[in-house]
Amino acid sequence: MATMTPRERIRATLTGEPVDRPPISLWRHFPGEDETARALAGATVRFQRRYNVDLVKLMPTGMYPAIDYGVTVKASNDDIGTTRFAAGPIHAPGDWARLPAVSPAGGTLAREVEVTRLVRTALGPDAVVVQTIFGPLTIAAKIAGTAEAVTRSAEWDETALRAGLDRISDDVIAFGRACLEAGADGFFFATQLADRSALPDGMYRRLAMNYDLRVLNALRDGAWCTIVHLHGSAPMFELADEYPVDAVNWHDRETRPSLAEALRLTARVIVAGISRRGVIVNGTPEDAAGEVRDAVRQTGGARLIVAPGCVIPYRAPEENLQAARDAVMITGQS
Repeated sequence: MATMTPRERIRATLTGEPVDRPPISLWRHFPGEDETARALAGATVRFQRRYNVDLVKLMPTGMYPAIDYGVTVKASNDDIGTTRFAAGPIHAPGDWARLPAVSPAGGTLAREVEVTRLVRTALGPDAVVVQTIFGPLTIAAKIAGTAEAVTRSAEWDETALRAGLDRISDDVIAFGRACLEAGADGFFFATQLADRSALPDGMYRRLAMNYDLRVLNALRDGAWCTIVHLHGSAPMFELADEYPVDAVNWHDRETRPSLAEALRLTARVIVAGISRRGVIVNGTPEDAAGEVRDAVRQTGGARLIVAPGCVIPYRAPEENLQAARDAVMITGQS
């Protein structure tokens, strides 16, 4: 088979067509370089030109969607390289109904739209670029500081919380549309609370799903590559088929289902196979390549985009990242 471009390879994978080799994606944060659009775009482009992965996941700081609502952040001081909550606007449940208006035309959201535009311009039409967005309830937890704070708000004044979630949903949609206009092909839709250990039983379905679906359905027409990320140790994996997405990403090396099990459980393309804190960080280049080969072996290369289950620590050795990237070339020749 002739060599495919990244866009051709990802499209074929998502539609079940033959590919010349399994596609791969790698992603990490860029601490200190994610404070301006130009710096983050430059770091992203340099990373892409270094590893030439098939899918470029934009990596704003994880707290970016909360900042314009009045959240202040501080460095996480860990090897992930993102930021964490310092203070925010929610002091009582009624504060959810008084969240300020935010817009992709200004503030932090405008910065991330500009990153999208700059990366698309630099990498050209063959690159597949997806912007990271979060589920509205996950954003609410970022605004409040913890998932527990959101749970308390739901118990004390669910009406006010839902008013806040309505606003957040509309704002995510506006941001997503602006990113599509700036050149994004789709989204990495991350929910950090669709985990059976994160919220009281049944709360996610009752309180989060309608807002997730509002966002995903609103952005569906303009996005051809959308991945749902199910974060945590007990993911609600069934959401992969319930949500209007193309693919699913989860911590497959840390929790169930395994890659082989996932092929039986979902019709979606699987974006997984690399342990975010495993051999890609602590092993040898051969270890990193072996993990990729194992992912292809488990799936037969079918419906697979080789990728980390979550963010790779920025201290992961370059030679390990390169070995993982090179391993898909070898599997494509076998």
